[in-house]
Amino acid sequence: MKKYILNTVLLLSVLISLNACKNVMDEHTEIVNVDNTVDVFQKLAAQANLSKFTDFVRTTGYDKLLASSQNYTVWAPTNDALATLDAAITADPAKLKDFVANHIALTTIAALKTATDTLRVSLINKKNATLIGNSFEEAAITGKGQFVKNGVVYSIDKAVPTKQNVWEYMLSSTDAPLQTNYISTISTMVIDTANATIIGYTNAGNPIFAANPPMVSRNAYWTNVADLRAENQQYTFFMLQDAAFNSETAKLTPYFSVVDKFALVRDFTVKGLYTADKLPDTLISTRGVKIPVSKAAIIKSYRASNGVVHVMSALPFRLKDKVPTFKIEGELPSGFRTDKTGNTFYRTKLDNNGIQYKDIEVYNHAFAEFYIRYVRSGVPFVKYKVYTRVISGAAGDAQVASFTQRYFINNPLTSTPETPVYDLFATQTVTPLNYAEVYLGDYTPKQYGTLDLRLTAANSTAVNVNTLILDYLRFEPILP
Repeated sequence: MKKYILNTVLLLSVLISLNACKNVMDEHTEIVNVDNTVDVFQKLAAQANLSKFTDFVRTTGYDKLLASSQNYTVWAPTNDALATLDAAITADPAKLKDFVANHIALTTIAALKTATDTLRVSLINKKNATLIGNSFEEAAITGKGQFVKNGVVYSIDKAVPTKQNVWEYMLSSTDAPLQTNYISTISTMVIDTANATIIGYTNAGNPIFAANPPMVSRNAYWTNVADLRAENQQYTFFMLQDAAFNSETAKLTPYFSVVDKFALVRDFTVKGLYTADKLPDTLISTRGVKIPVSKAAIIKSYRASNGVVHVMSALPFRLKDKVPTFKIEGELPSGFRTDKTGNTFYRTKLDNNGIQYKDIEVYNHAFAEFYIRYVRSGVPFVKYKVYTRVISGAAGDAQVASFTQRYFINNPLTSTPETPVYDLFATQTVTPLNYAEVYLGDYTPKQYGTLDLRLTAANSTAVNVNTLILDYLRFEPILP
């Protein structure tokens, strides 16, 4: 009986090994079954059903490229596929050259193995194409790839004209003129990294530039949301028709003042490709905001070279998603009154429920009214309920006595660059081992913009009296 079981196991092992070898052999044969006597262009020119595309290749001068020592993959539309090609492409040499280049990649690409395998490939016109299973963009690949000494040729059943990227489509579209006009004209000044002098690097590896680096103008959407021109990315982008654009902007004006339009459009972009048939009812913008999507509101869609654009008649954001609760984390300060590095502790601890938290403590610094500064930009104009969590007296903490700390917030209406004014917002008495949030009060900014806060110690130099501790501050908007 043992001998029978052993023989069965050995037989199964052999069958599995043979099957694995077959799969590897098939894959290897596909790559190495190469006609080394011809190049890509010669293989292309030898096929009668690809004669029209061959003529295009020759006319545009790409015949010489495909005969070179570099490796190329060509997805060649058949003559039937080219029968309906837009005459505007064939009549314009520049468009024809771009069209041909949109079917060529500078590498040898083997066929994908399964119907769900996906691959993004760079084409020689600096666009990208998506291969899914046995398809090249919208075209089906017919037959097997024909491998030659410098690449491979595939036949496809449709021509694939060059697509605009998301940014190009938005600029050329007349579907949402208010949105297009706004986004296309917003600009910001950034460091010209190509011409600036680098004098060092931060711990995070970011360059440090010499003083007064050259600056250049860039579209603010590229720098603050997403660069919709990037061909190596994929985005889902929403364009909102004028009536809905105006109504959604109006909802935000009381909270964002003159940047109400930017507050709207910065959440029109999603990372990844979501065609109309695959759209869920909610997407998450690149900024982390929920986008409510109704397929019934889609007017039309455009498949771009780097994603998809949906023109919408409505995109009704929830106010609580646009004006969310936010936190200021104690361990992430913007600055200090003076350098007290030796007395400043960035702590990682467990609370009374065993949950890890991080905070900051400045202890025994001997500086009356020492403060930690926190700055947050882009704070909406709305009344907030403000909560804090400050934990003292836990294991290893020298601060075991109660102490008082105060919260001051800059008043932009009475401040000047030379004389900033900070109004007292709240005074907190911290008692040891209180792990709960503490309500500090309601706060309404003077205007939309920057929240500049100082966590300030007692007016004393005494140890255990002028301590500062902060886990976080939580600002919860009071919305209608």
